[in-house]
Amino acid sequence: MTTVGLALDPRSLALHQHAFAAAPGEHVVYFYQESDSLLAALTDFIGVALGAGSAAIIIATKEHLNGLQFRLKARGLDTQKASRQGRFVAFDACELLAQFMVDDMPDAARFAEIVGGTIARTRASLAGPRPQIVAFGEMVSLLWTDGKIDAAIRLEQLWNDLAKKHSFCLRCAYPTANFYGEKSIQPLMRVCAEHSATLLEEADKSFATGEARIALHRVEERFRLLVDAVQDYAVFMLDLNGHVSSWNTGAERIKGYAASEIIGKHFSAFYPQEDLLAGKPARELEIAAKEGRFEVEGWRLRKDGSRFWADVILTAIKDHTGALIGFGKVTRDLTEKINANEALRKEITERTEAQRKLHDSEKSLRLLSLRLLQTQDEERRRIGRDLHDSVGQYLVGLKMKVDSLQSSADRNKSVGNGELSECSLLVEEAIKEVRTISYLLYPPMLDELGLKSAIPWYLDGFTRRSGIKTTFEVSSDFDRIPGDLELALFRVLQESLTNVHRHSGSSTATVRLFANNGLAILHVIDAGKGTQSKDRESRAEDWMSAFGVGLRGMTERMRQLGGDLRISSSGAGTTITASLPITG
Repeated sequence: MTTVGLALDPRSLALHQHAFAAAPGEHVVYFYQESDSLLAALTDFIGVALGAGSAAIIIATKEHLNGLQFRLKARGLDTQKASRQGRFVAFDACELLAQFMVDDMPDAARFAEIVGGTIARTRASLAGPRPQIVAFGEMVSLLWTDGKIDAAIRLEQLWNDLAKKHSFCLRCAYPTANFYGEKSIQPLMRVCAEHSATLLEEADKSFATGEARIALHRVEERFRLLVDAVQDYAVFMLDLNGHVSSWNTGAERIKGYAASEIIGKHFSAFYPQEDLLAGKPARELEIAAKEGRFEVEGWRLRKDGSRFWADVILTAIKDHTGALIGFGKVTRDLTEKINANEALRKEITERTEAQRKLHDSEKSLRLLSLRLLQTQDEERRRIGRDLHDSVGQYLVGLKMKVDSLQSSADRNKSVGNGELSECSLLVEEAIKEVRTISYLLYPPMLDELGLKSAIPWYLDGFTRRSGIKTTFEVSSDFDRIPGDLELALFRVLQESLTNVHRHSGSSTATVRLFANNGLAILHVIDAGKGTQSKDRESRAEDWMSAFGVGLRGMTERMRQLGGDLRISSSGAGTTITASLPITG
């Protein structure tokens, strides 16, 4: 596995004569592999400070605190005495971190109050005009290990602000195990950008000797090997003016330039013409130099002139004195990701358009269905009136003629008197049947007196025709409602009772009509065998009435009027509930 935590420009490393010599205001990060090497280096750092009469503030894990105190005692340093003098202050990193974290981010005010207050009190307890303070903090490492990268970077920034305000020497440390894999390159660059120098653990454990130096030629070799192994990122260095000074294999693969072709040339060669005219390369260097880093996504150019979408991080590199010595740049090709996102966006757009068309089609079908139902009602009204006004009148005239012939036959004692009487009865039955069919198609009482009066009339006829005993219950405050609602509820009543007659086997039916919470509600209840054993399609077929409308038509009619139609069926019977909003 490749450790990219060491993939740094050697010039960014602090090459002190003594790696842990304290300089006020500096902020040095140390990457270590083993706790022993950290404790050895930390013992040098803290031991030198305490031996010189300075103060030390340690914020570390319990394991490292105990190990540090043990090593300091072995060197003859009395930490308890230093603690009584106010020169040795130790905190458990986990406990202290919890005191200023808010919503998984360090709170600046609480941090300044707790940690800054500790530094101020420590300085006040020391003698001398400008007593020196050194500090070691391990809280950032705890956040990083928990995957809270942004919180760790923010805490590093708060430490920097505190170091500038109180002028103390600051060290922090990260285990190199946190920086394995190519995905760690960008986070590593962010960490280094927040520090004035970077120290790496040497494989020969030179830190443990107290010399604490970094062998430059070994770091250079390690840097070259590790950075060249990175294929998915272009990792290279720029000098102060933006000229390329190093080039890795990933940069050659992504940008198309060999190292011999690009080293020494200005990095503006990677920018499209519109960005050059806008002065973006110079402005990005300026921002990185001022703020420590600059991150952006945008179009970049390959050697062949083709464009690719890049995620770019530009980091200012400084020496141990804080002087700017160059820039580190990490570029990643995100073109495939952008293309995939564009394809996904296009697919989502197409799906949305298809759903819109489907919605429009469903809406059109519903409107068509409603129009068909309205047309059907109009046709029923017309046929009912024609039966009543034309056929019915013809039959009435025919009966009058037959009755006249029967009277003449009675007077003349004709032999055909019996046949005329039978014809008169048949004509009378035909008149009744035509009138019944006419009223069933479109009852005039519904228009004239309303649903509250039309239902009892319909139930009387239904009982006579079917032999099923019916009961009607209506609330006293139920009044007239709009005609289209009355007609819809009346059709539901017809369909429901037709189903009771044909399929339920019930000898009774109860109809209830009432208003509740702005709804007109109709219940049709039977005590038949129910339809719970049938599937939905079978129940729908049972509802197909003599008028050819059935459950589907009634459901659609209710929906178009903003209402609802529900069926509740069990072995004890079936209840049909239709509800419609009275207003709106």
